[in-house]
Amino acid sequence: MIQVKTFTSPLQIFHAKQEIDDLDRAVNEFLASSGISTVVSVSDAVTSGPKGEAIGVIRVVAYEAPAAWREEYHERLDRRIQEWGAEIEKLRKKAEGLGAGARGKLQGQVEELRSLQDAAKKKLGEMRKAGGEAWGDLHAGAESALEELRKAVEAAASKMRK
Repeated sequence: MIQVKTFTSPLQIFHAKQEIDDLDRAVNEFLASSGISTVVSVSDAVTSGPKGEAIGVIRVVAYEAPAAWREEYHERLDRRIQEWGAEIEKLRKKAEGLGAGARGKLQGQVEELRSLQDAAKKKLGEMRKAGGEAWGDLHAGAESALEELRKAVEAAASKMRK
């Protein structure tokens, strides 16, 4: 997954070389401490004061997230899916205590939620297997599936409270 980090440095007359060197050092320290091995792009822009004078530099670094970050991200998504699964199970148990009409309706919602949960698990599994650019492409689909599951679980739980 491609990520972006922004760095800034003020510029003062007769000190610009030192400030640019400090900016380079900050970027390099960030890359090293974060375990980043793939930088996609680096771009600098100069900020100007009211009279058009250069007063600072903004450096934007786009990089590919390290594999450890991906695994941590996958684990977070797993936990969210499990939490929503527990909510779905609570709804299923509540349905058992309802009258026939309400029970049937809620059981239908629970089945739909389980289907959404399975779809989210499948997307997460695909992301785990993918690497590089494919991972980034699958990330958007997984986020979308998780958001759809979250909204559906919240809506069903909200209806049960009413």
